[in-house]
Amino acid sequence: MRSEDFCDSVLATDPKIRYVGVYLNENYSYKFRKNASRILTEDENMISVKTEVVRASLRRYLSEKVGEPIYALTQYPKVKLITIHFLTTNLILISAEPDARHEKIIERTLKLVGTYGKSLE
Repeated sequence: MRSEDFCDSVLATDPKIRYVGVYLNENYSYKFRKNASRILTEDENMISVKTEVVRASLRRYLSEKVGEPIYALTQYPKVKLITIHFLTTNLILISAEPDARHEKIIERTLKLVGTYGKSLE
């Protein structure tokens, strides 16, 4: 499955999702929900992605003792950011409305990762 199609699949799981990105083998692709206002510029978005890649590698530091990370959540006043880890070094980055039910988004995205994660290109 193409990463862009996977992004569409995640966007379809919840109307509160604004943005989905896939960081896969050091490549990044993403999709915005139609009509979602953009909070960050393109440059700021890429800085945010690079920052999250570094954070993800730091979370993996203790994986030998506590296990591989599954997801991380950061709540801001204007947005929730969800990072889902898969296949060791790959990430799914989700931006959702502040009132989104992140537990449902995470659960549904993890199901999609289980189904399509290994086939992403």
